[in-house]
Amino acid sequence: MAFTFAAMPAPVLGALTAGDVMTLINTSTFFGKMILFLLLVGSVLSWAIYIDKTRTLARVRKGHAAFWGNCERWLAGQYSRRDFLAWCQANPDLPLCNVMGEAAGARDLEGVRRACERTSYLEIEHLERYVVVLSTTVTVAPFMGLLGTVWGIMTSFWSMASMHSANLTVVAPGIAEALITTVAGLAAAIPAVVFYNLLVRRIDLITNEFERLRNILEESAGQADSARHGDGHPREAR
Repeated sequence: MAFTFAAMPAPVLGALTAGDVMTLINTSTFFGKMILFLLLVGSVLSWAIYIDKTRTLARVRKGHAAFWGNCERWLAGQYSRRDFLAWCQANPDLPLCNVMGEAAGARDLEGVRRACERTSYLEIEHLERYVVVLSTTVTVAPFMGLLGTVWGIMTSFWSMASMHSANLTVVAPGIAEALITTVAGLAAAIPAVVFYNLLVRRIDLITNEFERLRNILEESAGQADSARHGDGHPREAR
């Protein structure tokens, strides 16, 4: 049996104009508009935080590359500890420099460990500032979209009951509200989860650098302690 399908124009998302989208929003209920507004705020904040954090982390990574270059020269004896610390003090916007500066004031191995841990936690907390907005958007946005979907469907049924009609013109506004809030929720959540994963990965790399620096400083402090106990005279760590 052969089936013949008539060519019918199918509405697709690409066929919607900005005016059509605004019409869908304008025909939504107040509750639906509030959901769309909150999703818009979450989406704008997610983009703004990602752009700002990306610039900050890129600058930090570039500065840390210079830091490790100086650190390697210091460990190789080509750079004095005093000059290295002076360079770190001249770059207070780099987290590793702040850790190095705090640990420089410690006199023993335990003091170096405490200074590194304390400063590292503060620097990580600073790097993670506002990242919680991304995780909140990822978690809340889909549920807000779902809430708008349920509300739109309830509006459609309420319109059908009050108008005693199941005509498309009666139920269409509620269905349109349900669908547009769903799309808005996904549009806010999908970029936010990508941004969150990218930022967390980059911050984890910096955290690994903190661990590497702490091991280096603890080894240097341990050698200094051994030298002091070996000859009874304090020596400056490399």
